[in-house]
Amino acid sequence: MSEALPDVPEFEISAAHALARLQATLAFADSGAGPATIKLYDAAEQLLVTLTLTKPCGQITEGGSLLLTQANSGGDMILASGQAATGVWATSDGKLIGRGQVTDEAGQGHFKLLGSPGTQLYAGGKAILGETRID
Repeated sequence: MSEALPDVPEFEISAAHALARLQATLAFADSGAGPATIKLYDAAEQLLVTLTLTKPCGQITEGGSLLLTQANSGGDMILASGQAATGVWATSDGKLIGRGQVTDEAGQGHFKLLGSPGTQLYAGGKAILGETRID
């Protein structure tokens, strides 16, 4: 039978280590010949839009996160209508960087959409990446 040890702090990394991890993530994301992308899918895994990021794909902030930036500030063309549920971030040569939930800017999702409340997207419109930070 194991018992929790009293007064043992949670594992924590240093600020320098956290910065090194973010720098490695940024380098990996930009390792392909072109810019990294975030593909947004609905719950049925239908591709709705591909957001193309800048290269480098973002910047490391003073607060200790990687702030992702979209190449076209006016947005990327939405291919199909639907409610974005999952975002898949990949290098330009298709290597998975990460995947997570999509929400509007008020939500707690990993990838945030700028614009009206919710994540409903309409074919022919533009999708704009909101303030998306990777810690």
